[in-house]
Amino acid sequence: MQKKEDIVKAVNEYKVKHALEGTDENLSIIVHFINNQSLDRDSAIDQTSNRSNDFGIDGWFLKDGETLNIYQSKLSESKALALRGLSDLINAAAWLEALFTTDEVEKIPDNPCLYNLFMMFAKNKANIRQLNFVLLSPYSETELEDTVEAENANQSLLASKLNEKVKISLRFEQYCLVPGLKKARKKYPIARIKDSTISLRPDAHLDLAYIPITSLIDLYRQRGDVLFEKNVRMSISYTKESKDRLVNPMEATFDAIVEGRLDPKIFPFYHVGVTICALRKHDDEDRKLSLESPNVINGAQTITIANNFLKRLEISKDEKKLERFSEIKVIAKIVTGTTDDELKEITNSNNRQNPIENWQLFSNDPIHIAIELALKDIGVFYERQRGKFQSVMKKAESAKDYFNTNNAHITVMDLGQIIAFAKGKLQWAAKPSEIFLNKANHDTIFDASIENYPQDMVVMHNIFKALKRGLQHYLQKPVLSDDHSQRIFSKPIVRAHVYYIGLLHYYRHPSKENIRIDAAQRLHRIANSTLVDDTLITFQKYISKFKNRYLADSKQMEQDVSNKKLDTITKDILSELGISQINLLPFSGTAISWSE
Repeated sequence: MQKKEDIVKAVNEYKVKHALEGTDENLSIIVHFINNQSLDRDSAIDQTSNRSNDFGIDGWFLKDGETLNIYQSKLSESKALALRGLSDLINAAAWLEALFTTDEVEKIPDNPCLYNLFMMFAKNKANIRQLNFVLLSPYSETELEDTVEAENANQSLLASKLNEKVKISLRFEQYCLVPGLKKARKKYPIARIKDSTISLRPDAHLDLAYIPITSLIDLYRQRGDVLFEKNVRMSISYTKESKDRLVNPMEATFDAIVEGRLDPKIFPFYHVGVTICALRKHDDEDRKLSLESPNVINGAQTITIANNFLKRLEISKDEKKLERFSEIKVIAKIVTGTTDDELKEITNSNNRQNPIENWQLFSNDPIHIAIELALKDIGVFYERQRGKFQSVMKKAESAKDYFNTNNAHITVMDLGQIIAFAKGKLQWAAKPSEIFLNKANHDTIFDASIENYPQDMVVMHNIFKALKRGLQHYLQKPVLSDDHSQRIFSKPIVRAHVYYIGLLHYYRHPSKENIRIDAAQRLHRIANSTLVDDTLITFQKYISKFKNRYLADSKQMEQDVSNKKLDTITKDILSELGISQINLLPFSGTAISWSE
């Protein structure tokens, strides 16, 4: 019997040398394949499983085109635990029996090892004559073959229907820790765009390729997440934000293409492309490349989103949609022959872009350009593009146009929130990022008339800033220092209702006319102290009422208060403040006429 520590030592040496990720169990079979079968590293990785859903198949190897070896690895010095691998091989036989019998799988395997096994089977089924089930462990064949467990497993395999399709045998192997002969690395073919090579050095190049997206998906299915091992991130995390920002829009494009509403050729117009690095390339023929050890260093998100979309198409078995999807192509940069330091900087540069927030996707819409000009006409800066305020205002010639901006500016997000309040969209006002999730939401807030109310933008911006500061101060009063008050007014939706009442009060109530006029003069860099003091007086009129109503409706905080009940509380307070029947409403046909 081998010592486990010797096997782990060999595995760790290989792991460190080649910067591989994986468990000792998984990497031990990779090292075995490299040493015993003379597989190159990439082939060994592609033919071994490092995740679940492998149906008991930890690895496979086709020898001489006729003998298929199916491996189960048990890195344990316990004979009993090692022999448990036999039941995994029985499971593997059941999966293969269905494959050999029907020539198909229930679904395309997610596990790259099984996917590559399936693709190999599709090409070589007619040639496979022998099927060996191999238990790989620290124990020699003589130490395991005479056990009861081995005899039972062998009888089960011989009695299976699979044995009627192909000759079966059960075998036992120890881990091979001595390097054997080396084979040439596995090559992955890519079609190159003609006359597109940039040479950094004789052996270092950048080629452009126009790759079917299905080829990238196939490469991912062959290699799994190891395809992204040199990337700064594996892929997107499927959070709500990432789905709204990237996944949903890309899938919407795929939907439009497969349904025939968009030409597949439009995808490269929308998409910046992917970057692939490789150890080296081989020019097999004109416009053809074969890559050794390809890795995607930019584009993991595109590939994983496309793969998930294709999975759903494959389940539907809609041939027309599958055909349209196969016509989608992606522009790729293929980098080969660079040094490790060069590749590191290339990877960082390809992933260094600042993350784009949803609101930035709308910054060049005509409505925002119109708002920018309308606010400029009254001397106020609208920062529709991140960083533009600093860029423009540092130039004296440009700064003179913003005589009322007071070293401050209105952002797209701030304005969206203010307009949401005015339109009574309090859910969006509480979470303004929702406004920019899609064009429908955006256009609901930023309708074509908004550019006509630049003065409202300034007034509402200044008042809102004072209300936020005022509420912060007011909640520090001893009367509101109890736990219930802090819990109630920490909720964004509750604060939205409180601000909504305050905004309408200051915009509508006759007694606040002088405050409105003052707030309309210029943008406030910080909340105006006089106005903040006034908000404290205003909050005295309704904060306690709001709190008491909320406590009653929530049964003393035992349950949540519905949005409908919050709306009722707000409506009642507005009525009590004497402003519910006044028609003045910012950003509307009943807005204040500031010219008068």
